[in-house]
Amino acid sequence: MIRKISRMHALFGVEPCHKCGECSNFVSGRYMSRILRKCKVYGLTHSQASDWAKSWMACGMFNREYIGRNAIELETRKAADAPLEGQIDLFHVGGGIK
Repeated sequence: MIRKISRMHALFGVEPCHKCGECSNFVSGRYMSRILRKCKVYGLTHSQASDWAKSWMACGMFNREYIGRNAIELETRKAADAPLEGQIDLFHVGGGIK
């Protein structure tokens, strides 16, 4: 799996003069005994898998409002759409349907 911030850079570009912690999409809060740090564009979950670092180089969504699927949803959707190993693709085997 591609690193979270690398995925954001691939999707939205890089904002090299800023850090994620300076961005309006970066949120931090306390849940139970933990401090959670998340990116609203990447996705807000209760999982540690979506935890974010303030020190990461910001992506192109720095201080911009985003309306659309969260990047974490795009990643899981892409994985779900990928063909399984050994799966036959009817459109590429034998020249496709005629």
